[in-house]
Amino acid sequence: MATIRQATAADLQELATLYRQTVLTHAPHYYTPAQTTVWAEAADAESFHPLILAVTTYLAVDDSGIVGFAGLGADGHVASVYVRHDRVHQGIGSRLLQTILDQAQRQALPRLYAEASELSLGLFKKFGFRCYDTEVAHRSGVLFKRYLVERYLG
Repeated sequence: MATIRQATAADLQELATLYRQTVLTHAPHYYTPAQTTVWAEAADAESFHPLILAVTTYLAVDDSGIVGFAGLGADGHVASVYVRHDRVHQGIGSRLLQTILDQAQRQALPRLYAEASELSLGLFKKFGFRCYDTEVAHRSGVLFKRYLVERYLG
């Protein structure tokens, strides 16, 4: 069973690899080749480090290394939820999202929100998030539909 710990700068390279491999493996089931390529390239962009370090990012780690990560901003923004490409559908994403929910409740955050992809929408819905809108995001000239999801905590 994976243990949960917080990410540090020393984890960035392994997290970038996990992110890239997961996107390249699973995004083609939902996204065009252009969308998949641009999404995977985000692991090499300057914006990747803040995705991990500007929020509290929790890692799921087992004997094989980091198997997933999820980030929570101080304002309730769920910045990320990624599971390593070879460990999807094994409960790791659920464990990480539960960790986010538990931390949000300890911090007395009133609301969690995220921009979910086709890949993560089902996980968010499983944890009681509702889709309140959609948006089109632009990355390097490529359009992406994202689902705006939220969950109020009480």
